[in-house]
Amino acid sequence: MGKRKRLKGRLIRKKGLTSSEGEFRVLSVNSETDEVTMLGVYASYEEAYQEAQAHKQDGLDIYLHGDSNRVLAKV
Repeated sequence: MGKRKRLKGRLIRKKGLTSSEGEFRVLSVNSETDEVTMLGVYASYEEAYQEAQAHKQDGLDIYLHGDSNRVLAKV
């Protein structure tokens, strides 16, 4: 019998981490008062990211969430 080979990296991802279609939510968190506000729901990632950039202010953290309730970006 021959020696067994170890194969690394054999995980296959059939679906990408983020898709350009779906529902994307833009949320803001005021760091002083801990107030959470939903700024909007968008159909594309690019549109949601542009809207998040438009609302960016000092003392305000803006997060971009996807369908799976996961944070995709912090602006």
